[in-house]
Amino acid sequence: MEHNPLRENTEYPRKYDPDILYPIPRWRARSELNIDKKIKMHGIDHWHAYEISWLDKDGRPEVRLGEFFFNAESENMVESKSLKLYLNSFNNEKFRNDIEVEQNIVTDLSKVSQSEVKVMLLDVNTIPPLDEPMRTRISIDNEMISDSIEEGLNESILSITNEVASDEELYSDLFRSNCPVTGQPDWASFYIKYTGPQIDRSSLLSYLCAYRNHQGYHEECAERIFRDVSLQCKSTKLKLSLNFLRRGGLDINVYRSTELMTSDMMFSRSARQ
Repeated sequence: MEHNPLRENTEYPRKYDPDILYPIPRWRARSELNIDKKIKMHGIDHWHAYEISWLDKDGRPEVRLGEFFFNAESENMVESKSLKLYLNSFNNEKFRNDIEVEQNIVTDLSKVSQSEVKVMLLDVNTIPPLDEPMRTRISIDNEMISDSIEEGLNESILSITNEVASDEELYSDLFRSNCPVTGQPDWASFYIKYTGPQIDRSSLLSYLCAYRNHQGYHEECAERIFRDVSLQCKSTKLKLSLNFLRRGGLDINVYRSTELMTSDMMFSRSARQ
């Protein structure tokens, strides 16, 4: 039979195995971007997991949704495919209750990220909060884009106007980047709230569209955008997010801000997620 790469299988673990989790040091991308030396940045990585299942003491399957909150100041990120495989390693293991499963996940994710991770297991019929109607937010998706986006990422695309903005909120549903591990496309909605010189909306959309063929982890893309907007547009206050669509049973929402953020804050999601 002719070789079909789509037939290639990923071997899923049959036993609970926290060693599957693969850490990615945050400093690698940040050192390349020179972030730590140039800007002040805080944030949270908020994950939703849709493929969590284990066996109760009688061998009956249990299923839950999961929410994980990683502090952006943790030493490591967790590679998403390794997290998917890790969660599926629970499938054939017996646990007494939700609390035992949750404690295992907290321990394992905190160990691999080298920072405390908040974990919540939810009923499968629980609907995470969606974004409020975009009444105060302005879409930039109908703005003109520059031909220069074909040349790839370039922070100099970003420009400002002669006006000053105070807590202006903009969004776009056109963001796409590519996974550096699998090469698969990652789609996201972009949101920004800022104070400072008004950002030229056409330049912002052009800048975002230039990520279309860029390979980068979700967190790296968000931090690159945060750096470039901070430095090119001189924002005095800045908050942004990339809300990625679900892939492999996970969606990842990256929030970065000039102000401190905690997992106790309410994090909303877009309807397309």
